Amino acid sequence: MIQTVFAHDGTPVFTGTWTAITAARGFNSNLLSIPQGATHFVRYNTGGVKALVIGEVLTGGASTKTCTLIAQAVENGTAGAGDSGIIFVASPSGAFVAETLTGAAGGTVAITQALIPLITSNPYPKTALIVVETASLNVTIGGVLATTTATTNDGVTMSAGQSRVIRGAESIRSFKGINAVNANGSVMKYELMF
Repeated sequence: MIQTVFAHDGTPVFTGTWTAITAARGFNSNLLSIPQGATHFVRYNTGGVKALVIGEVLTGGASTKTCTLIAQAVENGTAGAGDSGIIFVASPSGAFVAETLTGAAGGTVAITQALIPLITSNPYPKTALIVVETASLNVTIGGVLATTTATTNDGVTMSAGQSRVIRGAESIRSFKGINAVNANGSVMKYELMF
C-alpha cells in the first residue's frame, strides 16, 4: 500500500528561473492564482517573433495536437521576442512532445516536454523556495521595493548559493527581487508549492 504524506509546505507545482533582474520584480500573477479554466501547463522558451494571443488555438509542430491558450506567465524577456516562462492551456487534443507550438495568429513557443496536468486543489501558493544561483540578489517581502546596493539598498542580500523559504500567499505575492549590483548577472531559481 502506498501512503501519501501531506507536506505542510505544500506540493511543488511551478519551477522557474529569473535572469536579467535589473528592475525589481515579483512573481507573475498567473503563478500566484492559477488561471480559471486552465487544465495543463508547461514551461516554454524561445518565444517567436510574434506574441501568443490568449484564447487562441496552439498547434504542435511535431505532434500536430492542439490546445487552447488560457494564460501566459512571461518570466524573462518580452512576449514574442525570445522570452521564456510558463503557458496555461485547456482542451488538449492528445499528447504533446518536445516541440514548437504555433498560435493561430502566428506566435510561437518551444516546449521541452509534454503538457503537465494541473492537479492542485488550492489555487494559491503556500510556500516559495528561492535559490540564488549566480551573483547577489536583494529581496524583500511585505511591500517594500527591493533596490540595488548602490541606490537605497533595500532588502535582504542573498549571495550565490543561498536559499530562502517564504511562507504564506501574501508574503509570496509581495516578494520582490533585484540584482544587488546593477547588471551583475544575478540568476534566481524558484519552486512554488501549493
